[in-house]
Amino acid sequence: MSKDKAPFISTQVTSGEYYYLNLTPERDDQEVVVCGGREQCSPSYRIERNSFRFFSIEFVSSGRGTLTMNGQPYPLRPGAIYCYGPRTKHIIETDAENPMLKHFVDFSGSSLVKLMKSTAFSGGQPLFVSRPFRIRSIFENLITTGNNESRNRNALCALLLRQLILQADDFAMEPEAAFSPAWQTYMRCRQYIERNYLEVPNIGNVAEACFVDQAYLSRLFKRFAEESPLHLLTRLKMSKAADLLSSGDLLIKQVGEEVGFSDPYHFSRVFKRVYGIPPETFTKTARREG
Repeated sequence: MSKDKAPFISTQVTSGEYYYLNLTPERDDQEVVVCGGREQCSPSYRIERNSFRFFSIEFVSSGRGTLTMNGQPYPLRPGAIYCYGPRTKHIIETDAENPMLKHFVDFSGSSLVKLMKSTAFSGGQPLFVSRPFRIRSIFENLITTGNNESRNRNALCALLLRQLILQADDFAMEPEAAFSPAWQTYMRCRQYIERNYLEVPNIGNVAEACFVDQAYLSRLFKRFAEESPLHLLTRLKMSKAADLLSSGDLLIKQVGEEVGFSDPYHFSRVFKRVYGIPPETFTKTARREG
């Protein structure tokens, strides 16, 4: 379904991916996921509304901006998640120099509203979460599930929305922690790994590129993440390797080189440590051979 069928979706974006489930929910419905998606804001992105037809949760994955709700301005940066709904005056504006990438989900239903009011969202201001990559993963699952033409997709999306609300509540940080230099450094280092993991040979290079001490980098991940920086780097490399092996277009040695391993034996050992089976077995399983 295109944005033409949901006129409240902003056109001030350079790219986006959306799903549409039920744009006309009944007043007495208990829980309805209306629509949602991901959008890259244009530098001039600015939305001003006196009200909105549904409740909405938005999450900032990257970039910066400002949210004004009922006349009160709040800074937005990666890890920010906020909610607005009917009768909530709000302005969402991106930083023109660093436009936001946002995820959102629109919904209605008394049971979902009741759940929201039992969490940190009831404070009426943006939250900052200590596990933004877990939250982003739920939003991405919503997009995948919402675009899957299955008979259970509405119910599955409702479950994902409940998970999103509850995990955002679990991961909510104190405002002073969210704006601390340590948190900002952690986010900068993590984003560097996620963007450059194919070219980064080890964590020492990450620390050097991000101008931090390697020991301090490890302490940051211990404080804010559920994995070490080395585990994150390895997981991303092996996930890419699994995708390449599944495609069947490259030899195992070539796949290893693609993800930064010049020694195919070292690559095989690391792959087996992550997935429990060597690349050869994984390839046969992925292709359903033997």
